[in-house]
Amino acid sequence: MPSEKGAKMRATSPAGSLPFSEAVIEVALQQQEQTNEAEKTRHIQTQIQLQLSELEKQNEAVMLEFWATEKHIGKLGDEIEQRRKHSENLEAQTQALYMENVNLQLSIEQEEEHFQLLLAGYNTYRNKMDAHREVIAYVEGKTATTRELLEKREIVKKLREKKEELRIDLENPEGNVVRQVQGDIYNLKIKISEVKDTVNKKIACLVKEQEVHIQLKKEVEMQNRRCEAILKRLHCQLNKTQSNKRQWNWDIQQMERKVAELRKCLGITE
Repeated sequence: MPSEKGAKMRATSPAGSLPFSEAVIEVALQQQEQTNEAEKTRHIQTQIQLQLSELEKQNEAVMLEFWATEKHIGKLGDEIEQRRKHSENLEAQTQALYMENVNLQLSIEQEEEHFQLLLAGYNTYRNKMDAHREVIAYVEGKTATTRELLEKREIVKKLREKKEELRIDLENPEGNVVRQVQGDIYNLKIKISEVKDTVNKKIACLVKEQEVHIQLKKEVEMQNRRCEAILKRLHCQLNKTQSNKRQWNWDIQQMERKVAELRKCLGITE
């Protein structure tokens, strides 16, 4: 279309103005192309910035979930103490502590699986960042060198350096993040060991209390047998006393009868 318009203008313009008109058209076309190219560049930069912002949000969400997991682990110890207090007798307390120990082991396995999922998510995020780095390199080769692009490039460079530091830190066994995670796992193992010791001590106390309970039960049964024997002897003595009392009453009655007969005899003699 621009060439047709240029041909028409050359056909209708004077012979002396043909070079100037072509130059004006050429300049206008170049400016239009540059404007379109700059607009495409700004659009691509905007898309890249949005993608980088989304990746930062995803990273922040992953960290929040990681800290929430740590907080959940911290609450497990409190739950053990609360469940222990709900036991009402010796057998129920032993069973509750055993079930709590099993649940704690399951929770640890779930947390380890969750950590593996977080690590896999980070690897996916790192792969995405590599892909975006290639896109940024391609865009930088295609766009003009402007101040705005330099500023964006500087920001991207800083983000790369920060991401690289984070990657190196995660890959390094002595890195801060890995060391912190290892420390948290170590602390969790210590808490689990303490809980196990508490459970074992409680079970030992319960066993000891059961033994004391059995001993007391035996002593009570022995005392009951002794009391029954004493009651039996007292009952026999009571029966014997009652029998003696009846015999004495009968003897007294016989003696009173003889006295009455003697008095009667004495009265007749008189």
